[in-house]
Amino acid sequence: MNSTEATLTYTDQFVEPEDDAQRAARHHSEEQGVEPVDHAAASWLRWFAGLRPATDVVEIGGGLGYSALWLLAGMHPRGMLTTIEVAPERQAHAQRQLAQAGHGQRVRSILGAALTVLPRLADDAYDLVFVDAVRTEYPNYLTHAQRLLRPGGLLLVNGALGAGTAADARSDDETAALRTCLGTIRDDPTLRAQILPAGDGLLVATAAGRE
Repeated sequence: MNSTEATLTYTDQFVEPEDDAQRAARHHSEEQGVEPVDHAAASWLRWFAGLRPATDVVEIGGGLGYSALWLLAGMHPRGMLTTIEVAPERQAHAQRQLAQAGHGQRVRSILGAALTVLPRLADDAYDLVFVDAVRTEYPNYLTHAQRLLRPGGLLLVNGALGAGTAADARSDDETAALRTCLGTIRDDPTLRAQILPAGDGLLVATAAGRE
């Protein structure tokens, strides 16, 4: 085992273990070919959702409910998660998973393309926005997230490392959109951001001076 592997093994001790519902959701996601958020990144979702804790959260890209379970675990017990998913079968499966875990009344599940749904959500109404959907649309999601977040709210962007392509400046559409999104965040004087090396990278941004 080299030093990098040893370090990762050591830091994994600090990753919160999955509960039964989360483990089941991850297994179902993998069986259906829907890549869930990395376990370490998911643990960070709970941590950030629990900072205040969050009462109103938007999830862009619901998948089969794995990341939703982690967000809900950190949110205020009376908090509401609004999750957006474009695929009907994924939405239905996630709804069942969340209901079985006892979260049915805490989730507003919206079926539709994110860029169609997001304009209907209220300005300055959310504590946290989590992005994990169509990579080519990340710059557009950012525009909406900045409008939706309350002062001091958190923006979490999954896949910030682009499986290693973000640093290569490759020319494919997904990488170009990702780099545009991350560059906009980096250069925006109203935002303060860091990328956590969890999974494929989790970018965390908040409005500077507005906590």
